[in-house]
Amino acid sequence: MHVVFTPTLHRTVDSFQSGVRQVCGNYIVRSASGGGSSDIGQFPFAARTGLLRRDGMELAYVRLPDLEIERTAAQIRTDFVDHFVFTMQLSGAAEMAQGTATAHLRPNDIFISDATRPSRFRFASGAVEQISLHVPRSEGLGRFGRLLDAPALIRGHSGFAIALKVLLQRVTRQMTDAGAATVVDGDDDPADQSSGWFENDTPERLREALFSVLASALLDAKAGGNAPREKHDRLYEEALCVIHRKANDPGFGPGQLCDELGASPRQLQRSFARHGDSAREQLLSTRLDRARRRILTDPGLTVTEIAYASGFNDLSFFYRAYRRQFGVAPGERR
Repeated sequence: MHVVFTPTLHRTVDSFQSGVRQVCGNYIVRSASGGGSSDIGQFPFAARTGLLRRDGMELAYVRLPDLEIERTAAQIRTDFVDHFVFTMQLSGAAEMAQGTATAHLRPNDIFISDATRPSRFRFASGAVEQISLHVPRSEGLGRFGRLLDAPALIRGHSGFAIALKVLLQRVTRQMTDAGAATVVDGDDDPADQSSGWFENDTPERLREALFSVLASALLDAKAGGNAPREKHDRLYEEALCVIHRKANDPGFGPGQLCDELGASPRQLQRSFARHGDSAREQLLSTRLDRARRRILTDPGLTVTEIAYASGFNDLSFFYRAYRRQFGVAPGERR
């Protein structure tokens, strides 16, 4: 089954609450100051919800103003949601609370909660965006076991969070088909647009890579950030960070990445292969996504100028790679 809800604009609180029910389950929506929905004084009111569901994966997206969302025992009894929720903060700030655990989220932080338990989420004023991966209870317990006994927080500055954002972007682009708009665009930093959809990716490979990193991230979070990690996992995280920093340099490639990390080409290849990836593809993907973001948002620059600024030194190669990844020529949708 393939059902896709593109982000829907809501101009009233009642409409937004209905949208939240559709993508997340039954929640009460009220102003963050503690009043009811009728007390919300932000005009014009604007919020968005979206849902992507395909190949056994489900992703929910919300963009909202200064609100509080609560799921009580009464709400839980009214629907049949039975999954764990892995929520990544895309922009703005939020307070996520379940049981005795409370976490203050900033961009790229990830909070893991249980939809079958009461929870309360408060969102700061301004544009706040989140994307949530819904993992069915049976699969979550089978893959992660006791790591999901209580809420957990994965900090956005960790290599795990960086890797998870990359994988969520890939999964989202896959679910909306190559080149389609993606909801994982919460901030305006082009350095964060580092994922791509390549022909050799499959739903199974991406799913396994995503859950592999999630398992390591949960183990690390439960150990207070001090869990032992396999050497190649650390290498992959460090490599992603270096690619973020160096991608705009046209002279930077896999060889320079090995030098930067002090790793052999074979070590780097094995590390990326464990995540269904390669250093060359990740570097190309990062450059293409940065170029696409600037093409769509910076009309003051020509496509050629953007290509060179994004790390390309061969325009013919750039045009071929861009069309292959996004399905259109650079500038066609400008």
